[in-house]
Amino acid sequence: MKTGLPASLRRDGHPLKRLYPGWLAVARYRGPAGLDVLTLQHEKTGQEACWWLTPDDEILACHALALDSEWNGEVLSAIGPALQQLSAALLSGESPLPEDSDALHEALISLTSLPSIAQLQLLGLWFQATTSSSLHLLSPSSLMQEDDIQPDTSLPPRRLRSLLDTRPSGPHTLTSSPFSGRILRTELTMPTEKGVACRFSDEEAGQTFYLLWYSSTGQTTPPKDQTPVVYYPGDQLLLGDGPFVPLVPVFLLSWFISNPHCVEELKHAHPFRLEDYGVGRASALWEEMAPVTLPSIEKHEETGQTRTSFPFSSEIWVRSSFFGAGQAAGLPDRERWKKSPPPNHEEKTDAGHENHDEP
Repeated sequence: MKTGLPASLRRDGHPLKRLYPGWLAVARYRGPAGLDVLTLQHEKTGQEACWWLTPDDEILACHALALDSEWNGEVLSAIGPALQQLSAALLSGESPLPEDSDALHEALISLTSLPSIAQLQLLGLWFQATTSSSLHLLSPSSLMQEDDIQPDTSLPPRRLRSLLDTRPSGPHTLTSSPFSGRILRTELTMPTEKGVACRFSDEEAGQTFYLLWYSSTGQTTPPKDQTPVVYYPGDQLLLGDGPFVPLVPVFLLSWFISNPHCVEELKHAHPFRLEDYGVGRASALWEEMAPVTLPSIEKHEETGQTRTSFPFSSEIWVRSSFFGAGQAAGLPDRERWKKSPPPNHEEKTDAGHENHDEP
């Protein structure tokens, strides 16, 4: 729904009556600190933009990062406390998960009520003011081949290189911990603005990190041959290539804000277990099989059958459900095979080789 330009819209005190060709005003939203947001879209390309307005329709900036210092401070005061809590509990995992996820979501209502483009701008504004100065950008090509510590991270290069070999498998994505080397399973699968991210936590090390694979917006399955971007909040480390690497934390924050249910998912997440992938369940097959009543060992001994070390004539084999199933299907046991071999059964000749001659 097109809202049209406000009649009293002004820039630098002068009325603004029209837009560049192809651009249309889409909607107006109430933002934090008394600001309004006017979203615009190009009717042919679909490109989006937003203007930040005062309540009396004065255009302040065409991007949140361009707000002057006074409005910048007002906005950060309005959104900062809730974002700090969200970042500590969900993004970095340095504080416990909130008991009441709804209360946290309500504290962020000034962000959640905004369209994505405006929300990302505000998150970028907050992240730049609080964290960007300590952000370490590292290219995969710069990883040293030796197992020495990089100057910008506490993690060994060999373990960082191992992370780059991780391939996405949705909720079943596995990787090795860069802290302990343990196998970790993703806690969350997060489709973001520029790719699909997975959140991992090493409970023993008390650390959280992310892998993000670039993909189109809305795509939940990125290409499997793609190298991920690594984000480790503990060192504020971003390992990857591309123009969007510095924005990965902003994309993750936006996803957390838009998905408050993730708090419950994290509370019920469990670490990687071999049995979840079928390992260690072979013995359960014996418990699930119905018992089969077969002749006792004593009866076989009375008819001349003796116990041997051959496993298929042992008591375990006789009483097993597999042997019972074979009998039900009409398959011969070992002794019957010896006494009456099938007509096509090959026999050895006196020379000790198999006889393949026609009878």
